[in-house]
Amino acid sequence: MGVEGLFMEWIVRALKPNGKAFVVIPDGILNRINDKNLRKFISDECYIDGIISLPIKTFFTNMKKTYILILTKKNRNTDIQNTPVFTYIVSNIGETLDVHRFEIPQNDLDEAVNLFNQFKGSKKAFKSNAERCKIQPISRFKPEDHWSIDRWWSKEEKVKLGIIEEENSMNLVDFSALLAEVSNSINEYQEEIKQLNKITKGD
Repeated sequence: MGVEGLFMEWIVRALKPNGKAFVVIPDGILNRINDKNLRKFISDECYIDGIISLPIKTFFTNMKKTYILILTKKNRNTDIQNTPVFTYIVSNIGETLDVHRFEIPQNDLDEAVNLFNQFKGSKKAFKSNAERCKIQPISRFKPEDHWSIDRWWSKEEKVKLGIIEEENSMNLVDFSALLAEVSNSINEYQEEIKQLNKITKGD
């Protein structure tokens, strides 16, 4: 499983029933096909309360994508989770994501904490209009599937949140019209060049 997988297993086994853990994990645990057994172990032993996506360079010595995995240990591994999962995408952490770590006013972690605390109080009834927050059904967290929550936001949603930049693309009709416009401009320049050429030759 790798060192992080063994460490994750140790944390889960060390938890007492109803004990809670907030674990910073690399994205591989949520994505790798080889880690499906680890994800099954986590979901068998614990309730998945939430997953919070952190930006790259949150820890400036680590270039990997990281997440906060929030777990509660089950009383028995036969217990079935029927509550949804809190998910949130963080872009700003209150400081610049470089070696200098200057403080900045933007801090999505504050909202994440506030919303998660509200979610804990009433998991099934909780609703949020925050664009960075989505409450996912537990059915999405199958061990054989990825748990990379970022993929559950659409491209349009990510552009709106500033996570990715909007691509300036055009359809075939617009591209054809642009080519025609450029072609006309070239023809006009060619005519001007011909006229200039005649003048310089004294025709």
